[in-house]
Amino acid sequence: MKAKSNAPRRIGTTADSPARRYFKEVRFRQIRALVELSRQGSFAATAAAMGLAVPSVWQQIRSLEDEYGVQFVVAEGSKVSLTDDGRALVDLAAPLVESFNGLRAMFEDQRSTAARTLTVVAPSAMLTGALRRPIILYRQNHPKVKLVLLDRPSYMARQVLEQDQADLAIMGMATGDEVMPQFQYQQLVRYAFYLMCPANHALARARQLTLAGIVSQPLVLAPEESSSHRQIRQVFAQAGLADRMNVTVTATNRALLLNYVAIGFGIAIGTSAASVKPPKRAAGETEVVVREAAALFGHEEVFLVQRKGRFEPAHVRAFRELVLKAF
Repeated sequence: MKAKSNAPRRIGTTADSPARRYFKEVRFRQIRALVELSRQGSFAATAAAMGLAVPSVWQQIRSLEDEYGVQFVVAEGSKVSLTDDGRALVDLAAPLVESFNGLRAMFEDQRSTAARTLTVVAPSAMLTGALRRPIILYRQNHPKVKLVLLDRPSYMARQVLEQDQADLAIMGMATGDEVMPQFQYQQLVRYAFYLMCPANHALARARQLTLAGIVSQPLVLAPEESSSHRQIRQVFAQAGLADRMNVTVTATNRALLLNYVAIGFGIAIGTSAASVKPPKRAAGETEVVVREAAALFGHEEVFLVQRKGRFEPAHVRAFRELVLKAF
């Protein structure tokens, strides 16, 4: 006769109950729900992303917490945040989830029959500058791949990547920008900051450039979502000068910055402007002088970014390798 066990059990379940077996079978769903929750920031957004009802997502997370015996999520109204344990598990699990999600892509890539699309997001200055040659070579070598190029400033490129709407991002990062833990970064280049001003301007002749002298002038900068604009604003803020900034116009590339300076909108601060020749003067325009300002504003660092742990198809790897070779 078997001895009775005194071990406590949950009401309504036994060691071999269907409910217990069910949760073992769907444990990957629970892990995936936690990873998705870390990205979305709310149960409602996570449910929408996973195609589930909110109570289902809530149940997945709670079952995971019961299984591990720790709290992973703290809810505050409609927003949720991860505990230290939750973040630790997400860091470990995200590459596994990405690998599983990429299983079909791996299979289709091996069969070599799937229609291929490569989506790359980058600022316009990158697409028309450093990425121009890799794009040309890629289209020549991979004519059957549909290449989609998204023109976005760096901060918006980051959002596109987070929303899983691109395979690769080439984007700048301002000093202090947080690294997204679910992505891997490969540094490509560091661009120095430059000041652009009319040749007859006092700053063109100044022996030493100062933040106070620059911020007192009308400024022409890259868009607010760009890493260069954010870094410039951060430098002025640290010096207590942010409220004195007067940005008269923004421009998406270095050639436009130089053009706006030439026609009198103000002085410009941008990166690697010396690689672009100032425009030829027309009637009513002034000569533009370019001076390095890295001592004041530092450098903009540019990275190639993609998700960790995700299977990289051959057509994605081919473009990434062209970009690395170009830099």
